[in-house]
Amino acid sequence: MKLLFFIRETELNRNNKGDFHLHTHKEHELVYCFDGFSHTIKKGDLLFYPAGSSHAVRIDDGSEIKIWQIYFSEDLFSNSVNMDKEALFVLGQIKLYLKRGNRIHLSKIGSDRVGKLFESMQWEFKNRYHGYSWTIRLKLIELLVSVIRDREFVIPIRGDVAKPLSNSHIQDVIMYIHTNYMNEMNIDDILQFCPLSRSHFHALFKNETGTTFIKYVNDVRCQKAGELLATTDEPILDIAFSCGYNNFSHFCHTFKDVYGYPPGQFRKNCMALKF
Repeated sequence: MKLLFFIRETELNRNNKGDFHLHTHKEHELVYCFDGFSHTIKKGDLLFYPAGSSHAVRIDDGSEIKIWQIYFSEDLFSNSVNMDKEALFVLGQIKLYLKRGNRIHLSKIGSDRVGKLFESMQWEFKNRYHGYSWTIRLKLIELLVSVIRDREFVIPIRGDVAKPLSNSHIQDVIMYIHTNYMNEMNIDDILQFCPLSRSHFHALFKNETGTTFIKYVNDVRCQKAGELLATTDEPILDIAFSCGYNNFSHFCHTFKDVYGYPPGQFRKNCMALKF
């Protein structure tokens, strides 16, 4: 049976270093320090390690900390339910944030709230009364939402740190593009959650980003495709599909417009730079 979530309380000290060693796992991991401190982690800190990433919770030899760990799979959220699509969207925003590192910076109020949610989920998991799995799932969604609503939570969109946009509706659209670029996307999808008229949206988006909606979407998709071409051996056709293009010739034409080279030549150039 596939693991959907697992919660545990762990104490790390010089005698029991717990997850001190470098390791990876197939699930996402959230770590919250609820007591103690070391040079690298202290009470109130929240860490997030995406599935497949190598990491370790490191402490100093003389330190002692207590942490809660939640391991969870994205399969916990189903695309078939609208609320779960929102949960995956929120999780996608947190993944974008992780370009800055695994530590998620929160305000004191936000950190306290996250701590209480961890404690509540730990209690549910330990006692396992009827409905505990559903309750944990809802509390996990509440935790993720609390993180992205925190005033200290700033997402890097392009470059290391994003230049804040003046309009919150366009900010939401940008987040949507970066977390859904691999899916079909059109203006009608955007206007379902963006309360603007079609003409007002296009004008405001161009004013905020300096480009059109279609051009921005293509730039994001081609950027993701470029990363895959440069770092993997995946077939170009598979890369095109995984980045939201259903028409291969359209992908090649668009990619060349963005980078100046067709995908195959771009990959050859990247390989040549490695030697």
